[in-house]
Amino acid sequence: MDAVELARKLQEEATCSICLDYFTDPVMTACGHNFCRECIRLSWEKAKGKKGRRRKGSFPCPECREMSPQRNLRPNRLLTKVAEMARQHPGLQKRDLCQVHQEPLKLFCEEDKSPICVVCREAREHRLHRVLPVEEAVQEYKSKLEADMECLREEVVKTEKMQAQWEQALAEWQAMVKERRTRILVEFEKMTLLLVEEERRLLQALKEEEEETTSRLSERKASLDQQSHTLEMLLLRLEDRSQQEPLQMLQDMKDTLASKDSLQVLCSEATPPMVLRTVCRVPGQVEVLRGFQEDVVPDPASAYPYLLLYESRQRRYLSCPPEGSALCSKDSVSDGSHLHTYSQAAFPGPLQPFFCLGAPKSGQMVISTVTVWVKG
Repeated sequence: MDAVELARKLQEEATCSICLDYFTDPVMTACGHNFCRECIRLSWEKAKGKKGRRRKGSFPCPECREMSPQRNLRPNRLLTKVAEMARQHPGLQKRDLCQVHQEPLKLFCEEDKSPICVVCREAREHRLHRVLPVEEAVQEYKSKLEADMECLREEVVKTEKMQAQWEQALAEWQAMVKERRTRILVEFEKMTLLLVEEERRLLQALKEEEEETTSRLSERKASLDQQSHTLEMLLLRLEDRSQQEPLQMLQDMKDTLASKDSLQVLCSEATPPMVLRTVCRVPGQVEVLRGFQEDVVPDPASAYPYLLLYESRQRRYLSCPPEGSALCSKDSVSDGSHLHTYSQAAFPGPLQPFFCLGAPKSGQMVISTVTVWVKG
């Protein structure tokens, strides 16, 4: 008898026929059969409700059906040790036996990829399958598992490298965003300080211009007030002199005429133009407006019918301006003044700009492209 068969016999001797597991607190009946104490107790409890001829206090043995007094159950200590040995034996684990035939799993079915016993090998479901001994199957699949594990290890290494790269990229990106955020805050803080300083400078320049021009205008006004008073007084004297008697009027005529001739009258001049030298030009405003800059190229399909456009689009001819336009402005386009605000929230179609340089004398206006040559 080989070791496997001996182990199988040992397992059979250590297994309870009721629960089909290793004995737990085994006891022996009067007929000599062994069961777990709890298994035989439950079996006899079920037998109480069944009708039949039996002696009082006696129950049939589950194995041979011989009547056995319940009080004659004797502990089987030797079988307790055998069951414990079977539990600890590595070759007698429950997973090493076929659950259907209770035979050792010695073979491996290639098609079903599962271990089977020799009885399963002869069954219809495995009879035509390729079967290997467990030892050979272990070696074959162990090699396959090693190859798969090696591939997985390589993939793990690649994944860890990519993970490190993406973590580094994420950190660098966050650092770039942080640096850009700091730069934006710093630049706008500088711009704020610059705007405050430029505001102070422009207000100071406007104040100085105001004081200078106001002083000059006030002096001129005061001189004219004094001249007006002097002229009125002289006019009154002359009117009074002209009303006197002839001889009296002619007396002191020399002094009267001399006072008129000696009067220095200020030269009359037009009111000075009210033009401020101080221009409200916000730093960076041009750059902001350039963000809205677009290249305007006339479209032959939608251009004004009097606009003659060459294919080269370098020279454009306009015979006369259109009869009407939505908005026209010819003054205050170079000093930063406000031109117009549309009160309309939306427009039914796209807005198209119109440019007019004035009515041409020849009846046609030529818009030529200006070419700037850069010396390299």
